[in-house]
Amino acid sequence: MDEEEYIESTWSYLSFCVEPTLYEGLRFAKDLLIASVALRMAIQYIPMPHNVRHSLSFIIGGLLLYHSIGLAIIWIFGFTLSVYILILILSLSTRKRVRGPITCLCVISFLLLCELHLINPKMWQQIRGIQMIASMKIISVAIELDRSLFKKMINPVEFFGYIFCPANCMLGPWISFHSYDQYLGVKFLTKRWIRVIAENMAMALIFLNLSNCIVPWIISDDSTKWLLAYRDAQAFRMSHYFVSSMSMVSMLSAGFGLTNDCHSEIQITKPLFIELPRSLVQVVIFWNIPMHQWLKNYVFKSCHAYGQFFAILSTYVVSSLLHGCNFQLSAVLLSIGTFSYIEYNFRLKVASALEACCLANPCTKQCEHKYKKNCILTVFLNTLFSLITVIHLAYLGVMFEASFSIQETGYSFSHTISKWENLDFFNHGLATFFYVIYLMM
Repeated sequence: MDEEEYIESTWSYLSFCVEPTLYEGLRFAKDLLIASVALRMAIQYIPMPHNVRHSLSFIIGGLLLYHSIGLAIIWIFGFTLSVYILILILSLSTRKRVRGPITCLCVISFLLLCELHLINPKMWQQIRGIQMIASMKIISVAIELDRSLFKKMINPVEFFGYIFCPANCMLGPWISFHSYDQYLGVKFLTKRWIRVIAENMAMALIFLNLSNCIVPWIISDDSTKWLLAYRDAQAFRMSHYFVSSMSMVSMLSAGFGLTNDCHSEIQITKPLFIELPRSLVQVVIFWNIPMHQWLKNYVFKSCHAYGQFFAILSTYVVSSLLHGCNFQLSAVLLSIGTFSYIEYNFRLKVASALEACCLANPCTKQCEHKYKKNCILTVFLNTLFSLITVIHLAYLGVMFEASFSIQETGYSFSHTISKWENLDFFNHGLATFFYVIYLMM
């Protein structure tokens, strides 16, 4: 193929892929924008009592969900109503401190029943993300009630407005009830508001095209298996950045997450810190910042009294169960937890032995290491660990590439094992090697 034919075929591929992708992305964003902007306009220009604002949030969010998932919204509504009644009954009992643990147990049990028995796999895949966001909100309310962060039990209108808020009921991110209540009362409109929404929309569409068109085109199907693994994992990461950017669009359109001078004060993910990672520990933090904060505040801190190991184990178990009870997600999350734990402790010993700033997290400016971050030894070590992290990301992310039919019904045990078997279980062996070295140091 000569150069002219190559350019023509490349342009044809991109034009046939980019245009439909942009159309689908904008079509998906349309409903989120309409619902969120409608809520913001009503709050901005119509004086209304406290409970009316929450009612409006519930009604608009409910209409958005019904338009998106149809009658499956019954599962969301019934789940929310049942848990509110449970929290109310527990609040009337003498042992009010058990609201958090009992609510968490009931919520996770319900999610497991839905996935394994009550709902068919295709419908569950459609509403699983919505149920996960609702579950995180519900558990956070129950635990904050236990911690006496509310002056009184929140009423049903406030509760349903929070769960069904159109700003984040579809894609997230999770925000606390207090943040939601605060943003619901803020009144502002500036030209910068439009610009911030447009910037995040542009980023979302760029990430969507990178996932669907650009990344698969750059690395062809005849590449080595590790390049293919990196391609598939990166395409999955780009789709995650698209969802994160689109959730930012939804939040900002409703006026949530903005300061009085219309600057964003929330961040969902940090793509640069993931694509050029310092460590797997930081990838875990920056992959979904609100999710990380939720797990740290409501799971890790709640379980820390029983020991650090139990708290860490509980955090990964709860995260796995919230994302879905299937082997693929559990295997990935367990592997991430294991790999990051080994990396953190191994780098701690290396930093101590060589007196270099090569910890999993960056050192403070006043650290006592002899070789600071700009020294040749430190740069070499951090670069080496970064490359290992990139390999981990390719290894862990490759299994999320699958046919549409598999994505619709969920990933199976055989799909997961076959992906890692194709890569000779290399990273599990690498992690074991580093752990043995760590024990010998």
